[in-house]
Parts: sequence; C-alpha cells; structure tokens
Amino acid sequence: MTSLTVIDDRRPDTTTIRDLGWYDYILPSFSGGKDSAALVLDLLRAGVAKERIVLMHQHVDGHPGVDAPFMDWPCTEAYCRAFAQALGLRLVFQWRHGGFEREMCKENARTAPVSFERLDGSIGTAGGIKGKISTRRLFPMVTADLSRRWCSATLKIDTCAIAISNEPAFKGKRLLFLSGERRQESAARSRYAEAEEHRTHCQSRHVDHWRSVIDWSEADVWQIMHDFGVVPHPAYRLGWGRVSCLACIFGLADQWASVRKIAPAFFDRIACYEMEFGRTIHQGWTVNQLADKGKPYPACDDAELVNLAMHKAYPASGILIDPAKWEMPCGAFKHCGGPS
Repeated sequence: MTSLTVIDDRRPDTTTIRDLGWYDYILPSFSGGKDSAALVLDLLRAGVAKERIVLMHQHVDGHPGVDAPFMDWPCTEAYCRAFAQALGLRLVFQWRHGGFEREMCKENARTAPVSFERLDGSIGTAGGIKGKISTRRLFPMVTADLSRRWCSATLKIDTCAIAISNEPAFKGKRLLFLSGERRQESAARSRYAEAEEHRTHCQSRHVDHWRSVIDWSEADVWQIMHDFGVVPHPAYRLGWGRVSCLACIFGLADQWASVRKIAPAFFDRIACYEMEFGRTIHQGWTVNQLADKGKPYPACDDAELVNLAMHKAYPASGILIDPAKWEMPCGAFKHCGGPS
C-alpha cells in the first residue's frame, strides 16, 4: 500500500480501531464506486467473516426500484446488488423520500423522512416530523462545505446515520462504519482523520468510523479490484473518473458533454431547472455552455456499454472475471471534478 505525505493540519484521530474480530457488524458505505469496493475487498482479504459485513447503499433518487432516476446512474442499484450477490454479502438500502429532486425543489417544507431496509427484511422510517420548514429551490453548491453541498449531507451522510440509529439489530452492538475517502483525492480530504467516533455512537451502541483506505493511492485501489477480478462500474468504463451521480454537480466540461450525449433526458431536465431557478450549478456557466466547451468521452460511442449503464439492470455474472482478463477502465486516473 502506497504511503502518502501526512498533512500537518489534519484532524486528529479520536478513537482507536480495535481488532476487526471485536466488532459485531462491519458497515462499509458502498456506493458502487472503486473506493467503496476497495473497502469491501480489503475486509475480505483480511479474512473478515462475510456474515459480519453489511454493505450500506444510500439511493440518492428516492425509493430503490420505484422512483425514476433524476441524477444517479440507472444501473447503480443493480450493480450494487450484483456485487453483493457475487461476493456473498448482505446489502441494505437507505433513501430520503423523494430523493434528490424533492430536496432540491423543497418549498415551505421540512426535509423529507428517511426509509431504510432493516436486517430482518422489513422497512423502517424515521424523521420528517420535526425540523425547520424552509425553501431551497437550488442545486447543491460546488464546494467542500457540506452545509452548502447539501446533496452529500442530506441524501447520503444523514440518511445513513438515521438508518444506523434506528436499526433494532444494532442496539447493544459494537459497530465499525467504513467510508472510502482518500487523502489523494483533494486538499479537504487530505485533512480527514483516519479513525474517529461515529456520529451514531451512544450508550446503547458502540460505533467507530474508520477510513480504511485513506492513505491508499488510486493505483492501490485499482490493484485490489484487479486482484479480485471485480469488473468496475460501467461509469468508469465510459470514461468517468468518479462514480457518484451520472450528472454530478462537480462534472467538468467533457463530463457534461458526455451526459448530454448518452442521457439527453437527464441533461435537459437539469438545464430546465437552471432556467427555472435562475441559478446555474457552476458559477457563471450553464450546463449547456459547459457541454458546448467539452467533448464526449470516446467510449460513449459504445452503444452496448451505454445501454448497460442506462438501464436499471445489471447481470449478476458481470461482476467477477478472471483477473488475467481484467482491464483498466478508461476513466482510471482521470481528473473530472470532485470534492475539493
């Protein structure tokens, strides 16, 4: 594993990660992207029993399998399910009601409640009753400040925390939550602590938060994907350097040109909201102007791959291959915008 330079002003660790066998459940936050896949594969490589691993995926566009995608890749839900099935792991979903679009268009309303899959297969719901009534009607800001980049906070971080806090099976248990930030990604992430007390830690449950790949390089991440023969999410194979949303607010010109080419309906809805709100995602540039400046990624001409990415299905047989046949995706090692 490559060691990166330690940043002097990074947040100090506030807890010590125990031997992995001490925890009752290990909870990787799993987006389907390369870094969260590396979290999981590293646990398996360390010999962690599969029955103690629970993958947690926050579905940013609302109820999985029902709500039409607005910002996210249509294939992501199915890719995550196929990944979990191929590796023999449990996967549970959490979602904010109405997803990204409802929160963006909120007008004189409270933040929507959260629903989540419990370990016993039932569905729980929490939140949405109290809280400040407010109006948003804005895209998240392109900033590292999570109070203004509300998509990450409201649709992912808070949603996951609500699910952990309200899971009956976690009461009285020792939990280890994993997330895939890496120092190499940005100046802000270079300052993150590797280990800290998770926000859901309380008297009724012990919860540590471990950024287990924080000092990995991108090469380390792709290496473990190669070693396990895990086929990357279609986004990387199309040329995207990150798997967040299809229409991620951090996208640069070539990425917006690619969105417009392979997902014109997504693109047009976003462009219409920019006109409706009178505010653009990127200060001074509309998404149409950005797309005009850029060029679609060459792999966007691959109709079969585009079809795979843009449909809400992914073959269970399409996750694991012979490592000797594994290929580096064209989106690897590409700067395409992301948290600063």
